[in-house]
Amino acid sequence: MVAFRFLALLTVGFVLLSLIFLLSASHGRLEREQFRVLTGPTFSTEQGTKAEWVIELGGPRIDQAWPAAQRQPRLFVRGVPGARIAARARYIDKDGGTLLPALEGTEPVVGAVGETDGVLEFGPLWMSWDHPLEITFEVLEAGPEAAMAEPVLRGAASTNYVAARAIARTLWFVFAILGALGLAGLVASDRELFARRPEERPSGGASA
Repeated sequence: MVAFRFLALLTVGFVLLSLIFLLSASHGRLEREQFRVLTGPTFSTEQGTKAEWVIELGGPRIDQAWPAAQRQPRLFVRGVPGARIAARARYIDKDGGTLLPALEGTEPVVGAVGETDGVLEFGPLWMSWDHPLEITFEVLEAGPEAAMAEPVLRGAASTNYVAARAIARTLWFVFAILGALGLAGLVASDRELFARRPEERPSGGASA
């Protein structure tokens, strides 16, 4: 009887700890997905510089794939304040032809890097996980000093994604509390069983 209860204690503890670990790992993955930011190859901000960034948003590579948990991504460039840059984004076919524009409108979007934060926002991109996304940049005017610029894709978490994170966090706390209470109860009952005198402990055989 004592050995059985001890085995039950180990089994329950192992199962609950495993469940808590899996929930924690799942919650950690959700947190990483929420804050994932894609950065492209840097390019010079000298006038006349042209750069290209091709992304497989639906590809298997985690450093390129865009998570479905995030809303429509927005295109930014971090660079030297004052530089004017034009950006064009389109989805292309296998031959490099244009399937549809990814930025609003067919004309390039032009803007200047902010003086305070050093960031230029081009706006949201239309999403497609089925075709490669090609983004091209052209520096129209250089900033006050030569430097490098870095393209960035950043999005916000969707409503369903935020709800999934909240559920995962709640389940983690619930199972952690249940596991602690269950283990405490089993330990307390085993202590009570071991504290009994030999003649008071339950016997597995029938009395003569």
